[in-house]
Amino acid sequence: MTKTYLLIDLQNRQPAPKDVASWMGPNGEAWIFFGEHEIGLLAQYMELGDQVSLVDISKPGKNSLDFHLVLYLGYLVARHEPGARFVIVAADGDYDPAVVHARSKGQQVERVEILGLPPVQVKAVPPQQSLLSQSPPAGNVIAYPSLAPKMKKPKTVDQISDEIRQDLVKAGKPKTLIALKKRIQSRFGPELAPTKVAEVVSALATSGVIKLAGGSLEYGEHIIRD
Repeated sequence: MTKTYLLIDLQNRQPAPKDVASWMGPNGEAWIFFGEHEIGLLAQYMELGDQVSLVDISKPGKNSLDFHLVLYLGYLVARHEPGARFVIVAADGDYDPAVVHARSKGQQVERVEILGLPPVQVKAVPPQQSLLSQSPPAGNVIAYPSLAPKMKKPKTVDQISDEIRQDLVKAGKPKTLIALKKRIQSRFGPELAPTKVAEVVSALATSGVIKLAGGSLEYGEHIIRD
């Protein structure tokens, strides 16, 4: 069965949870991108369970959410099995160049504005040879400028723990430990960080924010420290 990944721009489209569930099916995933103004909308999607991942904007700004979404699109395309389907849910046509490029490389990527009945499967376009993959003429050396971004100082476990405390109040409480870990992971970006996630979980348990017993997850009375 083809696996479907939904990447939802919550700033301009808020699909009904039942439609999100229908598109995901039993094995799909929904990645929901949001800013501070959309926090109140998250609880309804969290009810869908562990198939949903929430991604907040690291730094607000023009097209900031768009850049986050395209970053995760590339991450998911690179990580997952051939034949997977990626659906951007947004009314923003600025995503279309990325969609066209991905499809030219044989990926099933599309953008929809409304999640109704799932449309017909996108036919993958055979990948074309990239111009950058062609060898330059002998004797000519092409020097490309460095595009490496400046690395930001990673957040500490204490910082992430404080952010999660605030998030539990604003966005609601995940029902399972797996869902909580996925939310914590979203704070570290697309690169998996299981050790850091475990440290945050431990810090939350030590401070009484959560209680872990026999694999079950409970919450303490005081989530945010006074």
